[in-house]
Amino acid sequence: MNPDSHDPSSQGPGPETPRSTQEKLDDLSRTLTDAILKGGRDAKRAFDDGMPKVKSEFARGLHDVAYAVGYAATFGAALMREATPDALRDGLRAGASSGRKAAEEVMRQRREKAERQSTTDGPSDVEGAWA
Repeated sequence: MNPDSHDPSSQGPGPETPRSTQEKLDDLSRTLTDAILKGGRDAKRAFDDGMPKVKSEFARGLHDVAYAVGYAATFGAALMREATPDALRDGLRAGASSGRKAAEEVMRQRREKAERQSTTDGPSDVEGAWA
């Protein structure tokens, strides 16, 4: 505040001196600045107080999920290994092998077809197509 301003609390009873627009804006600016600073301090304090709790709960939840996934995978695999008949296991292996061989044959045929097409199409034909 400037030295010419009057503090209404220091005056006794009587008519209050009207304040200028600049003084009102200065008061509003101070009030808003104080509110923003106080809100920032409160938010930082709340974050600092709450973050360790959140990290702890998140870590505990992550551990529980990892435990459940590990347990289910290991238990299921061990149970399937004991419960699966040999014929089923052998059939799965034979089917996987046949599927791999069939895929390799399809890929070999596609490569051969692409090579045949590239030798029958001369470079002039390709250039003419793009020209």
